Amino acid sequence: MKSVHRLLLGLGAACLAFLVWEIGPRTLWHDTVTLGWGAALIISVASIEQLLHTLAWQRCFDPAERPRLMRLYGAHLAGGAINIVTPTATLGGELVRGGLLPGVSGALAAATVTVDRLAYALADTSLGLLGLFVLFRAPLGALAHLAIATAAALFLTGIGIFWALQRNGRLLSRVVGHPIVQRICGPRFAEGLTTGSASVDLRIATFHEERTSALLSAIALHGAGSLMGAVQLGLFFFFVSAPATPLMTLEVFLVGIALDLFSFFVPARLGAQEGARMLAVSLVGLEPALGLLFSLVLRVEQVAWAGIGLCLYSLLVPRGGATPRDSRLQSLDLHSGAAGPAHKPRLTPGEEAG
Repeated sequence: MKSVHRLLLGLGAACLAFLVWEIGPRTLWHDTVTLGWGAALIISVASIEQLLHTLAWQRCFDPAERPRLMRLYGAHLAGGAINIVTPTATLGGELVRGGLLPGVSGALAAATVTVDRLAYALADTSLGLLGLFVLFRAPLGALAHLAIATAAALFLTGIGIFWALQRNGRLLSRVVGHPIVQRICGPRFAEGLTTGSASVDLRIATFHEERTSALLSAIALHGAGSLMGAVQLGLFFFFVSAPATPLMTLEVFLVGIALDLFSFFVPARLGAQEGARMLAVSLVGLEPALGLLFSLVLRVEQVAWAGIGLCLYSLLVPRGGATPRDSRLQSLDLHSGAAGPAHKPRLTPGEEAG
């Protein structure tokens, strides 16, 4: 996997270098000077975006169990920073943000993070489907349309399986029960994971059964957070004096979201994000160089907020206290909820006896 990651990262870097060379550094510099301090305003809009995503995560907690919003906000930013700076896709960041909530049991943290990830995926998928509609209207050729349709079908199938496993309470048990996971973890640790995953799956299934409105609210808040990207794009077009109407701005944004969904396997979407924005702006009749520059502004945004997230991580991570062995046992003790006053999910008589 490390070799695959390095290969994809290298290909992405090569693609980005080619795009910069194709557009020309002089053109990029001219557009950058035109943008000026508008870039700072565009980057600052991300604070509202991240706040909306945090509010969506908060909806995945029962009202009586919800941590303070600012604590969730810090954990969310810290997790996002880990996703950016480590080759762990989104898994590393999800583990981090769930582990930065004092007073919240391991089962509750894992359940809310998992449900929130589904809500986020459903929100972006909804926007991405609108972007696909724009792409299918564009004169890209039959082969390109077929490739886009195939990628969309595979992605939607994955989202559907993710949703079904959560709703049926079988998501984590399927993962930790896999022979490869059992072999990697060892029998004792795998046994603890199996026990803990059953508790987390029960919480997730209960959430889907009893709190559909909260899930819909989380999806809506994630959608609103993602739409802040359209606000950033509108500000960018304004500062560079691009002749873009609100409808053109929305189309560029939606196409970018759709193409981002299909490039999730590329580390940091390096090269893929830039190519997607260049294609998106060209489809509405604007210069591809604007798409590349906007993507580079988003790269600066990622670096800036990753730095903020890492600073918050250093402040929020527990200091001292438990030994490594105690921490390992606490992470496995998902049934007891000993890490905090979180309510236990409903259990069957057989599970209570266990």
